[in-house]
Amino acid sequence: MKRIYYICNLQAGKATLSYKLGTILDMMTKAGYEVTVHPTQASFDAVLCTTAAADTGLYDYIFCSGGDGTLNEVMCGMMHAKNKIPIGYIPSGSTNDFARSIGIPRGAQKAAEAALCGVPRSFDIGMVNERSFNYIAAFGAFTDVTYETSQSVKNVFGPAAYAFNSLKKLTNIREFPMRITCDGQVFEDSFAFGMITNTASVGGFLNIKDFSFDDGMFEVSLLKRPENPLEIQKTLSFLKDIRDIPDDAKSIYLRASEITIELLEDTDVPWTIDGEYMENASKIHIVNHKQAVSLLVPANYSGTGFSQE
Repeated sequence: MKRIYYICNLQAGKATLSYKLGTILDMMTKAGYEVTVHPTQASFDAVLCTTAAADTGLYDYIFCSGGDGTLNEVMCGMMHAKNKIPIGYIPSGSTNDFARSIGIPRGAQKAAEAALCGVPRSFDIGMVNERSFNYIAAFGAFTDVTYETSQSVKNVFGPAAYAFNSLKKLTNIREFPMRITCDGQVFEDSFAFGMITNTASVGGFLNIKDFSFDDGMFEVSLLKRPENPLEIQKTLSFLKDIRDIPDDAKSIYLRASEITIELLEDTDVPWTIDGEYMENASKIHIVNHKQAVSLLVPANYSGTGFSQE
């Protein structure tokens, strides 16, 4: 009999997973698996549990339920494991950016079925000063929205909560002088916002068309501060459909596998990693670890995002 180690964050989203847990476990058992369940107890608990469970050699899969932060911890734990095994994701958060990117259906039962019948695919993992991320590392304007938006508001409005809180910050955008090196290409300027991504969606409302989960490259988007309503509109248009460098030089878009960000002034820059807070540092080094972790993708997934379909 094959075995699943199931890590679940019972507080994620609207905390409704508790009511569905029995059904999910029954589905896993009927599919022929022996299941060990571990409800998370604190921040980063899933990191330690994933590493320990994978390295016992007793389990065929690590499954997890929670939001993007829970998945981040599980994939971080797998990065530290010597024995890499596939991860199954049953999202129960309020936004679930990463799940949407790979076609995981909404609803715990449908997502569980998709994971149990899923196909393992390799995913790139980013490392920021030794901290891993699945789909986004971002700094500057809007980035504190993800962890400043209350859970109750996210539960009611979902992605719209992020969009609304972002719009409120448009009139109070700061710029940060920095030197950014992307695979040897240097940009020294003041930027209001930047994100290094490996996903099709951020916050449920930013869309990135030209990307791949497994090609060893990140998509890098850098924005200068908009100075008037027209530039604000251009900025919003760029974020809504990121695919090319606009002709107004207010935005930069490129692809890179290694990025270094150095602050040119002693200032506090807000950072977020997969929607969770990260402390500022004077120098940030980001590296893409190509095809580092295996994740179960729905067998009927027909979207783009893989370099070798």
